[in-house]
Amino acid sequence: MMFQISKGEAAQVVIYPVFHEAAEAPFQSIQLLGHMGDRGAVTWFYGRQSEQHLLFVGLGSREKFELEHLREAAGNAVRAVEQHKLPIVAVSLEDCEGIANMEQAVTAWVEGWLLGAYVFDKFKAEKTVRHVQTVCLDLNQQYSWKDAISQGEVRAAGIKFARNLGNEPANHLRPRTLADRVIERFAGSDVQVKCYEGEQLAAQQMCGLVGVGQGSANPPVMIEIRYCTDPSKELIALVGKGITFDTGGISLKRDNDISDRRIDMGGAAAVIGAVDIIRNSGVKVNLVAIIAAAENIPDGNALLPGDVLQFPNGVSVQVGNTDSEGRLVLADALIHAHKLGAKEVIDMATLTYSCASALGSKFAGILGHEHTVSTIRNLSKVTGEKVWELPLADEYEGYLKSDYADICNISRVGEAGAITAALFLRKFVHPSMKWAHIDMSALKEVSATNGYAAAGATGYGARTLAEFVVERSKSA
Repeated sequence: MMFQISKGEAAQVVIYPVFHEAAEAPFQSIQLLGHMGDRGAVTWFYGRQSEQHLLFVGLGSREKFELEHLREAAGNAVRAVEQHKLPIVAVSLEDCEGIANMEQAVTAWVEGWLLGAYVFDKFKAEKTVRHVQTVCLDLNQQYSWKDAISQGEVRAAGIKFARNLGNEPANHLRPRTLADRVIERFAGSDVQVKCYEGEQLAAQQMCGLVGVGQGSANPPVMIEIRYCTDPSKELIALVGKGITFDTGGISLKRDNDISDRRIDMGGAAAVIGAVDIIRNSGVKVNLVAIIAAAENIPDGNALLPGDVLQFPNGVSVQVGNTDSEGRLVLADALIHAHKLGAKEVIDMATLTYSCASALGSKFAGILGHEHTVSTIRNLSKVTGEKVWELPLADEYEGYLKSDYADICNISRVGEAGAITAALFLRKFVHPSMKWAHIDMSALKEVSATNGYAAAGATGYGARTLAEFVVERSKSA
């Protein structure tokens, strides 16, 4: 698919994203109705004989406009056009002028269009056929929009890779397979990938990862991804939980359907997607991404409730519940980030159901260092990957008390689960590092295709993590 700047005289359809207010005014010889500009609305006006068709996609209220609305409109538009098998389309963003930064608007449209066209059909005999070949953007041709288009393409590519990883069934994505996918993705680039497994994990004292993975026939792997184009900058670490399938271990999950636990590596997918975006953006950074990959499976060798793990930073952990495994593997990764010299670290994980109960399915929870958290919150307003800050309250730290270890990996009290999980992780963050934890359990997948989201894994977090690293690279 090619994006070009032109009026698209040869296009079979012209797409107009419109606001609710604009839809109430006459459009050329067509009288639009107000609801046609509502967020998510899709309205066709079919041309006669050789006339162009018109497609209106709603952006909602002008006062409440966000770039996310434009991404959603683009996703809805591409699916509507594909249903009609039209090869050339034109897009007019004139209604966005004066209300949005047009470079950001172009990037958002390209990103939403490409993600809206995403389908995971790897295992289907009948593959999806795409008909759109050219998208003509009707923009001021005195300016170069190449960078804005390219940025949308780069972001979409990283997110699609993250979605592909999340959508893979567990029998096609074991911990080592995930490592191989990373190696393959970054082969021939400036990205360096190192894997720790077997005796190497023991030598590194990664007891959390070893413990969680010891019940599976598929051994755990710690994946270290380095991308350094400017060693003078402070090292930033991104950490992702990579549980490729989570049964709960011996503390077996009680859900009727746990097939979606293949996306318990959603945090890892986001981190890998972020590295992909950063690499293809060509920014000067000093970055390491750390993926703790394992399967949480019960067998005769599995980690048992009551076991005690001794981490190399001196903290001993009582395993109160083997289904709270994510924080154990993240502890290893956070310790490793400090060992590598990271000055700031963000971990992203499908960590607790408690966060979903508190914030629902539209917001991830974020906790940690004030400056890091505030930067991510501001960036999320642009990327559309919304976060909401929860208090990292010391008052709840006593909930993690253990009778025979320094802490337990699960709270003894049935409240503040997302907060106590973050307090657990804080025990493994070196005081010299700035840190933020993002709990994105509720955003790892969607059940239905809508906007630019396709049913299945979302790739949530990749854009925001990438933007954070880029933002930090500017000030370092």
